[in-house]
Amino acid sequence: MLNSFQTVVILMVISRIDPVNDAGIFVIAYAIGNLMLTIGRYGIRQFQASDVVEKYSYREYYYSRILTTGLMLAISLAYIGFEYGTGQYDGNKSIVVLLICLVKWIDAFEDVFHGMLQQHDRLDIGGKILTVRLFLYTVLYMVLYAVTKDLILTSLISLLVSFALFVLLNGMALKSFPVEKGELSFRKIGAMLWECFPLFGSTFLIMYIGNAPKYAIDSVLSNQDQASFNYVFMPVFVISLLSNFIYQPVLNKLAVIWNQRETSRFWKLIAKYIAAILGLTAAVALGGYFLGIPVLNLIYGVHLEGYLLHLEILLVGGGLLALINFFTMIITIVRFQKYLIGGYIIVSLAFLLFGSKCVQAYGVLGISCFYTLSMLFLALLFFLLLVAIARRSSKNQ
Repeated sequence: MLNSFQTVVILMVISRIDPVNDAGIFVIAYAIGNLMLTIGRYGIRQFQASDVVEKYSYREYYYSRILTTGLMLAISLAYIGFEYGTGQYDGNKSIVVLLICLVKWIDAFEDVFHGMLQQHDRLDIGGKILTVRLFLYTVLYMVLYAVTKDLILTSLISLLVSFALFVLLNGMALKSFPVEKGELSFRKIGAMLWECFPLFGSTFLIMYIGNAPKYAIDSVLSNQDQASFNYVFMPVFVISLLSNFIYQPVLNKLAVIWNQRETSRFWKLIAKYIAAILGLTAAVALGGYFLGIPVLNLIYGVHLEGYLLHLEILLVGGGLLALINFFTMIITIVRFQKYLIGGYIIVSLAFLLFGSKCVQAYGVLGISCFYTLSMLFLALLFFLLLVAIARRSSKNQ
């Protein structure tokens, strides 16, 4: 959560100093960095943390992370080099994107240490390290930019400090927490990467879809358009965040009810929570209509009066995203999660093939509509999957 909060609070400072150029560069740099982060992590953390029988040794997890973070850096450099070579990025933008990707490399590599700590029931240590490092990075970034007004210098110094904290804090923790490193088998590392590939694929596609409008805008429009879109895109995640408070506390309860084969009660509760998320979406959209633009103007120090329609369309998309997240949780509970990736692939391909064309033809409003329609398609697809599962479960009773 602190990772997501970083972008919001840092942008509050940047938007007051350079809301036109630097704000747009920062937004796309973080969007690219977070996508590269999914490559570096490769979805292994969840697998490592739940590997209580130690199917793979710590050394194998460690060396697999060297491979995935190396791949992350190679792809980052290739992408930035391509954008610079084609004239899409200038030198300043290329350097900022690279520096943010390097910060995300630290996040990805650190994750293997924290996965080991979680594996041994000491997630609290990793949580404290991550919180301290991200908090200090965020504060330092805001202060440095406010003083220097230089995005490259700010990103570079913040990167170096974050790396120093990464070495110091994790070094201290690992010294006081000796762990059996175990054997090293490159064959088993290959098996691990293959085993985690579906999880990586889903995580990568989800991250891509979440930021796809930004990538499309980046390829066609200016940094100013990117910044303006991001200001009205931020509230989208408010609905997802608030909806988590509706269903996250009852996920375990729903799993128990499903395993006890109380299917009628299970599906009634699902309908109840769907109605709650739809009600929350309507309430936020209504509030956004009257207060959204004034509040965003106040937070970011900009003027977004012409973006009310964009905001409302994106808030509907945010409600659909919240439903998608809920449906994903439920489909996972009933163990049909292998069917999810098909939907993600379809939507990702749609953005890849038509996202930039949509921006070219219809601008920021066009990609806002495209995003919300994509979320509607995915929500309906997952809803129909749930209906099919419900019918199957009723027949098996």
